[in-house]
Formats: sequence, C-alpha cells, structure tokens
Amino acid sequence: MDNLRTLVNKLQQVCTSLGDNAGTAAESSDNLPSLWEVLPSIVVIGGQSSGKSSVLEAVVGKDFLPRGSGIVTRRPLVLQLVQSKQGAKEYGQFLHKMDQKFYSFDVIREEIEAETHRSLGSGKAVSPDPIHLTIYSPTVPNLTLVDMPGLTKIAIEGQPKSIVRDIEDMARAYIKGENAIILAVSPANADIATSDGIRLAREVDPAGERTIGVLTKLDIMDRGTNARDVLEGRSVQLKHGWIAVVNRAQADINSKMSMEECRAKEMEFFQGNPHYKGLRNVGMDSLTHKLCRKLEEAIVRQIPKIQQTINKGVQDMQKELKTLGPLTANNRGAMVHQILSMCREFDSSYAKMLDGGKGGGEAILDVFEGKLTKCIRELPFKDVYSLNNIKKVINEADGYQPHLIAPEMGYRRLIEAGLKLLKDPSVITVEEVYLILQQLVQTVLSSKECEGLSRYSLLGAEILSQSGLALERMRDEAKQMVVTMVDMEASYLTAEFFREILRAQDSQDSAAQLRTLSGKQIKTSAADGGSMSSAEELHLKQIANHVSAYLGVVCNQLKATIPKAIVHCLVLQAKKSLLDNFVEEVAGKDSESLRRLLGENEEVMQRREACSKRLDLLQTAYRELTVSLSSR
Repeated sequence: MDNLRTLVNKLQQVCTSLGDNAGTAAESSDNLPSLWEVLPSIVVIGGQSSGKSSVLEAVVGKDFLPRGSGIVTRRPLVLQLVQSKQGAKEYGQFLHKMDQKFYSFDVIREEIEAETHRSLGSGKAVSPDPIHLTIYSPTVPNLTLVDMPGLTKIAIEGQPKSIVRDIEDMARAYIKGENAIILAVSPANADIATSDGIRLAREVDPAGERTIGVLTKLDIMDRGTNARDVLEGRSVQLKHGWIAVVNRAQADINSKMSMEECRAKEMEFFQGNPHYKGLRNVGMDSLTHKLCRKLEEAIVRQIPKIQQTINKGVQDMQKELKTLGPLTANNRGAMVHQILSMCREFDSSYAKMLDGGKGGGEAILDVFEGKLTKCIRELPFKDVYSLNNIKKVINEADGYQPHLIAPEMGYRRLIEAGLKLLKDPSVITVEEVYLILQQLVQTVLSSKECEGLSRYSLLGAEILSQSGLALERMRDEAKQMVVTMVDMEASYLTAEFFREILRAQDSQDSAAQLRTLSGKQIKTSAADGGSMSSAEELHLKQIANHVSAYLGVVCNQLKATIPKAIVHCLVLQAKKSLLDNFVEEVAGKDSESLRRLLGENEEVMQRREACSKRLDLLQTAYRELTVSLSSR
C-alpha cells in the first residue's frame, strides 16, 4: 500500500510541475485532460486559527509553516511526505527549486514566505496556484496533503473586499472533486455546528462520504464542557467520524517544546481526562493511521479510472499534436519543401472543390445557364429593330445615294449595334465566375483539408494574395477573349443566313424555320401585304424581322461559346496553375523570407506547447503507474 501512496505522490508532483492542479483545472477552458482531477488527495480546510497548521506540523513532526495573525497561508501548499530509509537525513525540496535541498525546517518556512511574496507581493491577496513542497524523512507516512488558506468571515483592513469569496471559491475548487478526501478542522472551543470547515465540506459533500472531522483545542474548552458526544457520533455526525487532537499552544511553541514532548503530553491529556478515556479516535497517531487507510482505499478504487484517464489523454493529445503539426523546420531546403507541400495540398483541394459541390462547379454552371441567359434576354434589342430606329439607321447608311434593292449597309449597322449589346452580358459572366473562384480560395483555406495552413497566418495570407493576383490575370484574359468573340461576330456577318431569307420568299416551309428573337416566324411580303398600311412600313418590318432573327442565331451561338471561352481561359487555368507564379517565387526565396512565411500564429504555438506538456505529464504518469503496479 505504501507503493500506491508513493505513486500518487509522484503523479501529483508531475501534475503540479506541468501546471495541472485543482486551481488551474477549475479556471481553465483549454479542454486539456486533467490527471489531477482523478488522483485522490487529502485537502485540509478550516477557519483561521482553527489549528490547521498545527495539525499539519504534527503529521510531519516538525515546525515548518509560517505563523502569525490574519491570513498566513495565501497560496495552497501541496505537501508531499515521502518516507525514506531508516537513518536517512531529513530534508525538504520545493518544486520551484528542484536543484536545492533544504535541511533546515526554519529555512523551509522562510522559503514558503519568500515564494508567496515573490508571486503575490506584500499585499493581502490570495492565489490558487500552489506551492509544492516534498519532505523526505524516515518518520513521516507516505501522504499528500493540500493545505488551503484559512476560511474567514470578514475582510480586515488592507485586504480586498472579495477576500472572503476568493478563499471560499479556491477551497471549493480543491474539495469539490469526487476524489478529494476532506479533512475539516474545527476548534472544539467554538460552536462545531457552525464551523467554517464543516459548512463548506457539507456544501460539496452533503452525504459526508469524503469528509473526516478533526477536533482541535479540546484542552482549552470551557470548564464543564467536553466533546465526547461529537467523538462518539451523537452530535454533528459525520460518516467517517471525528478524531480529536491536542497540539502545542503558542506558549509551548515559544518555549521550543519538541513534537515528541507534545505527543506525550497529548496522550497524557486524553488518558487522564475521564471524558475521553477509553476513546480510540484520539491523538495524532490515530489521525495519521486513518488518513493513510482512507487514502489507500481511495487509490485502489481509483486505479482503473486513473489508467483510463491516462490512456485516453495520451491518445487525445497525440491526435491533436498531429493536427497542429510539428515544429517548423529551420533549414532552407526543409522550409521550401514544407511550403511547396502545403501549396500542393491547397491546389489539390481547390481543384476538387471546383469540380463539384455547392460553391464550386455547381455555382459556375448556375451562372452559365441562368445568369448569362437572363442577361441576354433582358438586353434592349427592341430598341435596335424598332421601325423608327431602322428607318433612321438605313437613311444614315445610304447617305446621298439611296440603296437599290436591299439596304445592305443599313443591315450591317443594325446588326453591329445589336451585337455590341452582347459585350456587357459576356463580361458580367466573366466577373461572376471570377468572384466564385475568388470565394472558393477563402473556402479552401478554411477547410479541413488545409488545416495545416491555419498554423501559418502569413503563408495563408500570401497564398490568398497570390491566388487573387493570378485570378485577376486570368479574368482579364477571359474578358478579352469573350469581347473578341463578340467583335468577331460583328466583323463578319454570315451571308448564307440572308440567302436563306431570299429562298424563304419562294418556299413557305423554309420561311417557317426562320424566327425572330421573340420566336415569331418570319413571313414573306405577300403574306403581310394585306395588313400593312403602306409599302414602306411593310419593308421596315421585314428588315426588323431579318435583323432580329440574325441576332437570335448569334445569341444562341454565344450562349454556347461564351461559357467555353470562360472555362478555357479562367476556370481550367485556375484549376491547373493558380499558384504557379508563387511556387516559382518560393523556390528563389532566401531562408529569412521562408522563415517569415512559416511564422506560426501565437495561439497555435501556445496550444502546441500546452499539449506537449500535458502529453509529457500523461506519459510520465503512465510509466510511473506501470512500474508501481508491476511491483505489487
């Protein structure tokens, strides 16, 4: 059983050294697995001047704790007692000074005061950050005790107003865990039912499953009163009962009474007092024995949970560290390789998202089939082939020499005017696709596939910037291409279309195949002759129908070819060579520039360090647990 208590001592020491204790576990929001929470511990609580310090010193058998009025203990003291071989020299060792052994217990007291002052100054504030002290002695039991600042009811002059709540919250954080054995110290010369220690213990342990009561100062109770009813369980009942102790009074301390003399005087008091004679739950020996037994029972009960916590914690930390990635490389070749690898991952994810899924290929297809068609349909073609505009354009085209048969120059000008309208929808479609591709860069950078990039904010920003420049260049090329395609249609009109119109005049079936932009059939002059008010109006309507039909053919062609041009010049180029220029630049950068790109986010570095420390803690705990269990 000593091996198990020694094991818990070691595990608690590792926890404290790596920042895992009840105080930090209560305040932390970092979601790191806590081993401290599953380790059994004995936490000593009680009001100021209840005798807590004297009880702890009696367990150790030495004077080593600061004394005085008011709040003397301002930080929790994790006191580990390690039983060394008979005849070995006694010494103490602080976690914050592991390279130094303290052989004088007076110097240990001074160091506790100095360390408290270093962290909190000369004020009256308190802190949940514990001081960790290990005492090695042949005469101490293998125990770990946590001494909390004394509970108080009011703040005195010089203390912050929140001191009462701060101390209670701190003590509550240490005793609320199911594995904390609560040692509630109460002075017998005060009303035990209203004891600060018992009140707080009942708050977190109402059934008393984890609470052991300690009665002090029985030797200075009012004459005619005694605590036998409490010790025999008839008053202020606790499941694990009470133990009475008598420690040194201040006069005894001033006169340098030894612990051995104090223990002898204590037993003399209990054996000589008829109210306590025959009771077994009195004296420091009885308290030490009970604490060891309760701690052993708790450890045996908790071993499976400790093993489970360690194993799960190791797996979780290894998984998270893998996600966070290793430390950044230092040599130039490794840095170039790392950056290029992440660029390849980005390119691959970008291409995959572009090929399908909402926000990628699907969004681009919506632009081609919806936006482009709608923009073309809403163009003001009717203004181009209105009768007034046709008459005006033809007259201007004819000049001083009227056309002979058909106004060919007028046709050309009307069609060119209509085709110019198609430039805006073509350019707008390019812009829409460009915006989708640009948004896709942001989506990929924040995706799970590119989690590695989240570590490097500068590299991510550079990829975003370089992708934007590349997309702008590709967008401009695509715009030039679609505008050129529209210009090509205006540069050379398809004569066969108009020959087809002439043939339609002789064949009604052929005429039925030619339609205007609005979908109406083109009719011959004979068919319309009876309804026209004049020959001129009929002639202008025929021209309007011919221009509209030609523009309809070209619109259908461009609705098919504009998407092809955009895909060829913009989409496929983005898919294949979005980061080509950046990759070339990276290959030529010096080490300092590469190191700057691989500068990690502060939060990522802090998280990796925290996870590494916690993994070290858990792996050390695993080794200690394995050795201890194998030697049983």
